[in-house]
Amino acid sequence: MNGFVKNVEAVFRPVLSPIITKLLKPLQDAKKLPGIIIKKFQDILKRMLVAKETSLRNYVLIGQYYVSKRLLLFIALVILVLAYFIFIKPPAMINKFFNRVPVLQENTSKSLTYSGTAKVVDEQSASKYEGDLVEGLFTGKGKLYGKQGIVLYDGELDKGQKNGAGTLNDEQGRLLYKGQFLGDAYNGQGTLYAADKKVSYIGEFQNGQFGGTGKLYYPNGALQYDGAFNAGRYSGAGKLFDATGTLLYEGEFAAHEYNGAGKLYTSKGILLYDGQFKNGRFSGEGSEFYDTGLLKYKGLFAAGMYNGEGTAFSDKGTAVYKGSFLNGVYQGAGEAMDGTGKLVYKGEFKNGVYEGIGTLFDADGAPLLKSFFAGGAVSLQSFIGLSSKKLEDLLGKPGEVTMLGLPDPLAQLAVPDATAGTAPAGAPASGLPTAAGAAGAAGTLPAAAAAAAATDIAKLQLSYPNYQMSFNVETTPMNPKEATVTLVTLWGSKPLALIQPVIETFADPTKPNAQGYRILELKQPAITGGYTNSYYKDDFLLILTHRTVGDAVSQLEILATKP
Repeated sequence: MNGFVKNVEAVFRPVLSPIITKLLKPLQDAKKLPGIIIKKFQDILKRMLVAKETSLRNYVLIGQYYVSKRLLLFIALVILVLAYFIFIKPPAMINKFFNRVPVLQENTSKSLTYSGTAKVVDEQSASKYEGDLVEGLFTGKGKLYGKQGIVLYDGELDKGQKNGAGTLNDEQGRLLYKGQFLGDAYNGQGTLYAADKKVSYIGEFQNGQFGGTGKLYYPNGALQYDGAFNAGRYSGAGKLFDATGTLLYEGEFAAHEYNGAGKLYTSKGILLYDGQFKNGRFSGEGSEFYDTGLLKYKGLFAAGMYNGEGTAFSDKGTAVYKGSFLNGVYQGAGEAMDGTGKLVYKGEFKNGVYEGIGTLFDADGAPLLKSFFAGGAVSLQSFIGLSSKKLEDLLGKPGEVTMLGLPDPLAQLAVPDATAGTAPAGAPASGLPTAAGAAGAAGTLPAAAAAAAATDIAKLQLSYPNYQMSFNVETTPMNPKEATVTLVTLWGSKPLALIQPVIETFADPTKPNAQGYRILELKQPAITGGYTNSYYKDDFLLILTHRTVGDAVSQLEILATKP
């Protein structure tokens, strides 16, 4: 094989060698061309600089003037030098002077250590950043780019993070935010924009959230909130508006809810509430108003409802209740008024109605009846079983006290024999002396009568003329030291006129009426020249005495049907 190659080379070498030499000679001469051109240029330059300008051939006519070729050459040289250092390979000082930015590829050793102004591109030469760098970190003023060269951020940076004033855009180049940054987040004064370029918020920011004072806007551009923020929520003094610009609330906020002193308005801008709030609801001292602007309630609130002491008003502006509330209804001690503001009841309430001890008043403001109430109705039967001490606590000292069940002193004196002519058991107690009189007469009684009195003085009648009521009280074998009420008697015409229709009104006499009373017997003759009607309810008997003339009620008696 080697022999064959040598034979071929021996045959063709003499023929090809001259051809190859001629082909390679121009290439060899081309390598020498730059040196030849430079040498020729140096020779021309030397001749032009050394030669004396004694002929017009050394000048060029430019307009009306002859300009030295030597000068033109010098100017050309200067221009070439300047072009080289300005456009081809300029030093940093020249780039800075002409505000020309060098281009660096990201993540290279030069880009990671470079300080100064530069343009950073990725491997595909797409712009990533243009601005100031310090040791490879974006520091100073600069622009961050996204896809297709869209500017995402234009502003101040520090060590690669947005710090200072700047403008932020989305991937489509739409403005998102303009203002202050710190640590790559919105911090300080700034403006936030919606996709349609409308302002959605203007004010202070803290760590990327609304923080400080600012204004929040609806998508239609109307002001939604003007006030203080914390962690992106309403917090502090502020005003809240609806989308039409109507003021809804003005006052204190906490965690996006009404908290503290404030004023709440309706959708028509009418004041609804003025007072304290907690967790978005009325709580504490406050005033609620009708749509007409008149005061509806003034007092204490809790969990959005009337709770505690307060005053409720009608839509005419007159007070209808003053006292204690629980969950929006009358509860505890209070006073109820009619539509004109006159007092009609003073006492205890439960679930919005009279319940417990209370006093009714007439149209002149005078006490009409002091009694127990149940479910809003008079409940005189609640006095039954009450101790005499408790009765005095409720009604005060009685105006008159009468002892019941004593024998007739005159009858005892008329019989010489103390054992003869004693009063029959169960004799009427009418005409008995008062307690004072009985005590005075007791000293004149015979021994047997005195002994009987000593054993029978266990029944008393306590009269309250101011309330036109009396109560029979007596002891029991189980509790001989404590007298309890066994009979309630009411004789006042005004309270009787109030109570009588409640007891005696029946739609069907064979059934209980609306208040639960049943008929026992009617039109029974009475020794007073009238008649009685008897009714019962639960364990109580109620006897109403009517006058024959005029049919007016003169007395109501209530007693228990069970001992």
